[in-house]
Amino acid sequence: MADGMLAAEQAADSYDESKTPLETLIGWVEDAQEVTDAARKAAERDRDYYDGKQLTAAEKATLRQRGQPDVVINRIKPKIDFLCGFEAANRTDPKAFPRTPQDEDASEAATDALRYVKDKTELDTAFSGVWQNMLIDGFGGVELVIEPKPDGTNEIAAKHWEWDRLFYDPHSRKLDFSDARYLGGYIWMDEEEALETWNTEDAKKAIEQTVSNDTLTRTYDDRPTWKSWATGKARKRVRVVQMYHREGGRWVYCVFTKGGKLESMPVPFVDQDGNSWCPLILQSAYVDRDNNRYGLVRLMIDVQDEINKRRSKALHRLTMQQVVAEEGAVRDVDQAKKEIAKPDGIVVVNPGFRFELLGKAEQLAGELQLLQESKNEIEQMGPNASMLGKDGDAPSGRAILANQQSGQTEITLLLDRHRYLKRRVYQRIWDLIRQYKKEEWWVRVTDNEKNVRFVGLNRPVTAKEELAKRMQAQGAQPQEIEATLAQIAQDPMRGPMLDQVIRTENQPTEMYMDITIEEVPDAANVQEEQFQALIKLAPAVTFPPQVYLKASSLRNKEELLQELEGGKQSPEQAARDQVATELQIKKATAEVEKLIADVEKTEAEALKIKVETDIAQTQVALGQIVPPTVAESVPASPPPGEPTGVPEDQMMPPPGQSGEMMGSTA
Repeated sequence: MADGMLAAEQAADSYDESKTPLETLIGWVEDAQEVTDAARKAAERDRDYYDGKQLTAAEKATLRQRGQPDVVINRIKPKIDFLCGFEAANRTDPKAFPRTPQDEDASEAATDALRYVKDKTELDTAFSGVWQNMLIDGFGGVELVIEPKPDGTNEIAAKHWEWDRLFYDPHSRKLDFSDARYLGGYIWMDEEEALETWNTEDAKKAIEQTVSNDTLTRTYDDRPTWKSWATGKARKRVRVVQMYHREGGRWVYCVFTKGGKLESMPVPFVDQDGNSWCPLILQSAYVDRDNNRYGLVRLMIDVQDEINKRRSKALHRLTMQQVVAEEGAVRDVDQAKKEIAKPDGIVVVNPGFRFELLGKAEQLAGELQLLQESKNEIEQMGPNASMLGKDGDAPSGRAILANQQSGQTEITLLLDRHRYLKRRVYQRIWDLIRQYKKEEWWVRVTDNEKNVRFVGLNRPVTAKEELAKRMQAQGAQPQEIEATLAQIAQDPMRGPMLDQVIRTENQPTEMYMDITIEEVPDAANVQEEQFQALIKLAPAVTFPPQVYLKASSLRNKEELLQELEGGKQSPEQAARDQVATELQIKKATAEVEKLIADVEKTEAEALKIKVETDIAQTQVALGQIVPPTVAESVPASPPPGEPTGVPEDQMMPPPGQSGEMMGSTA
């Protein structure tokens, strides 16, 4: 970790801000917006279709001329909402796995730390927002930042970026944007707010120049066209660009407007291997051959259009009637049309003239059949009946769960891409924990329904805690551990040793982890079905009550088991327990002494090495011994009596004569 921090500091010292000038940054932004203009318009249409805005102004005008309502049966929104609810109901947690055996014990603490940050930053909500963006708009992302606190500590924060505030390198082809040269987003704010945020003279000049150079009148609209950098007269709003871009092997953070740069610095974040990474983490659902990003809604647009138009056509045919008539068959053609349109209308026909209402049953039947086919087609997209849990033939909850899992096959790719986004975010959070959490840090864990526990990182461990941990690992009960430690504490010689710090536990900088997403089955359904199957065996097989309690889902079954298994202790058993306790105390006392002795030995060895190093450095400075670089280059002396293979005039003198030789040379 120290190497990674050193690399970050060196990058900051060697950063040349002029390497990527403002003109280049502005060119990247406008190029990205111009090239992706068609894709963004299609994404806006996809969002409108989800919101039920599916008819154009011309189509609405045509319907009004016909006297029809502009009704839309939105088949897209329920499907997308189901998938959003499915993601929310099946949220997963991160889990840390050690890279080395030395980190095995610390992996649980790393997992707890990740889950604590997830809860504190409300990452689940951010992930759900990105999931909806992927389904509708095509892509979304999360940004990770460090927020310094007044007490000197650092807090990890996460921000969900909506797709319509993001831009990216249009040459990027990969779903995770890993091949992008730059990524960024837009922030619109009032001019005075921007001047308060960046209050240096150069920043003020850049902001004021941006506002004065653009006189567009889209005053209150923060969704500008691609050439708009500021709004006009009534309320001055300025667009601030936040960009991350690559320079060599590192990422650089830059904030700027059309008038100049506001901030610029290398990204200080590094991973476990010391490599720079981008804090803006994006994910796409699909990418076409032209690098356009799109979501699941795009596949439903054409079918939804057909449903709307077929339904409108069918309604129009039902309300209209075609007539074949000879000229003169009716006295007033317009009046005849009105009567034909009425359910109880009467048309007076002149005798001897042809007047015939044409049948439309076949045409109407064909229209309705095509409408039904369109509905069936869109029902097959995304979540189907099995995934929705509407399969009436499923015999049990477990069978319904299996059907739902089978119905998820079609969206498995999307789920896997979303899971990949989450894993990348959690991996970067762990990198931030390793890099910025140096102080003692306690995280609250609420995975136990009985009580809340706390896990400490960078926590100093005393001999008392270490001894209690070892006794617990050997099978000692909490009461035994407490009694043993209490008796040792009363010893005037050994008691103070218990409070001595012997090591630091769970140091993130020393913990190397691989982060995964923990997948868990629906345990409630599985456990309930197993319990019901166990009850059905009761007439044929009789089990002890403990078996039924353990198989049940009762919240207080542990207490019930203790009541069932409890009982009075016999005098003989009490005597045996007393002897065992005394032996345990003796063993624990010896363990404490051993712990303290190990610590003192380690400290003594470290002190000895330091003293020897200081003496050697002093002797080198005084010219009394050969420097290590010279000594290392001289071959070791063979045992007495063996040939050295070195001429006598080139042999080094014995250690006791080295000072004389160096002195005579001087």
